[in-house]
Amino acid sequence: MAKYDKLTQWLAKPKLPLTFAEIEKIIGEALPPSASQYRPWWGNEVKPSARQCRAWLDAGWKVDSVDLKARRVIFK
Repeated sequence: MAKYDKLTQWLAKPKLPLTFAEIEKIIGEALPPSASQYRPWWGNEVKPSARQCRAWLDAGWKVDSVDLKARRVIFK
């Protein structure tokens, strides 16, 4: 195994962790209360009422995991 093979493998599966506060800063307003209360809000299924899902899917990302208590989401 070459010296940087592990780095290559890690970069091949990028993940982007964001706090809810960072997302709120990006969008310029507070997330709705349901984002902090319901895991399904962070689902990767497009529904008419889930405009937020379209935002990350259109950018080529999916929610990998969400921690409602820590107010953090990881996109992959």
